[in-house]
Amino acid sequence: MIKEKKRIRTDKKGELIKELLGYFRTAAITFFVGVVITALLSFHARSEMIKNLYENTEEKSIIEKQIAQQVVSRTDFIKSLTGKNYAICMRVGKLYETAGDFQKAEYSYHLALQKVRDRVYTPYYRLIIVYIAQNKINDAENLLTSIPDISKVELIRFKTRSYIVLGDKYYSEGKFLSAAQKYEQAYYYYSRLKKQDKVVNRAIQKRLVNAYIEAAGVIVKNGYNSDAVRFLNKALKYEPDNYDIQYKLGIIYADLDPIKAINYFEPLLNKIPQKIDYNVYSRALMKAANIEDIQGNGIKAKYYRYKVHSIELFVNQKVIYKDDIDVFLEQFESKKILFRYKLKAKYRFKNNSAYDIFKMSAEFVLRQGDKVKETVTVDCANKKKPFLSNGGEVKDISVKFGKNIFTKRELQKYYVDIYLYKDPKFKTLVGTYRIPEKNIY
Repeated sequence: MIKEKKRIRTDKKGELIKELLGYFRTAAITFFVGVVITALLSFHARSEMIKNLYENTEEKSIIEKQIAQQVVSRTDFIKSLTGKNYAICMRVGKLYETAGDFQKAEYSYHLALQKVRDRVYTPYYRLIIVYIAQNKINDAENLLTSIPDISKVELIRFKTRSYIVLGDKYYSEGKFLSAAQKYEQAYYYYSRLKKQDKVVNRAIQKRLVNAYIEAAGVIVKNGYNSDAVRFLNKALKYEPDNYDIQYKLGIIYADLDPIKAINYFEPLLNKIPQKIDYNVYSRALMKAANIEDIQGNGIKAKYYRYKVHSIELFVNQKVIYKDDIDVFLEQFESKKILFRYKLKAKYRFKNNSAYDIFKMSAEFVLRQGDKVKETVTVDCANKKKPFLSNGGEVKDISVKFGKNIFTKRELQKYYVDIYLYKDPKFKTLVGTYRIPEKNIY
């Protein structure tokens, strides 16, 4: 009897311990899950806070400038700066630079240069920045060229950045050839680095390409086509697969050398037919046919003339040019439903082309910066409901996005790109629209 009671007590004690262990295990799991969720929420909140703080760079710099202006308006730091060390001179210079007082910033950086140890290039770079801000371009260039070249990573990086800044200044003033020269120097220095960043390398090349393209455009207007060809070929060296450069060369050669123009146009017909001016291409083909006739190459001349008609057929079936369709934003709604905004829009399309369109789709791309958030495709014309050209028929196209957007601030940074196409391989961007703030409820 006593043994039986002891056994019952032991069993109850064991069950109690098991029950307590179960409670502890449940509490521990709950606590752990709570900690993980809290950490995730904290991390998300911190990320959102940082994103909100820094997503508008222009707004951030305005605030920094206002703060710096308030600080320097209360104290003249220049009076006691002579006896200060290098670090203080640099901080004071950056403060005045941020406040927009470039003259005092220049003075501070000059003092810093007197106190800096050899082969430290930060004060030189800041001086170049404030020189450029004051349009003292010659001073900036003279300072840059006065520093002898040595095989040191810091110097190479400094000269690369400085020549990029100088190039950007020239580019902003429409001096594209001077900009290209500075970018070439930046590229020369950067290519000397053993370890290169692909992003930086690509950024310099992109600047070079844009500067040469713009320079070529200016030169063409002045009638110097051969020089324009030279600059476009320099751009093509950095971007050999750039179809726009090849197309520009084709346009120039249409007058200089129509057969060479065709060699540029022909491969582009399968790449960017929506950007090719068919009239220029067809004129080049007809000129080439006449040249071949004169030279006694009748078969080649016949081929060029046949090409004119085949391209016309291809364009009518596959291609929409930007000027073919006018696009108007008729109505935009962004109403808040519960805790999210829903977007609706109505666009008006007008057929300005000389042909009826029997197949056309519209692709509406909702994006925030370069990041695509949603794509909606709408059928606009087919054989049963063609888009007629006579009188410029108008069609109303409605689109509804499913993307959930939670704040007005987020919503104001969205854009809608509209692409039209007959063939999905050849989409034409016909318009970009920012979401109108007056329509956000």
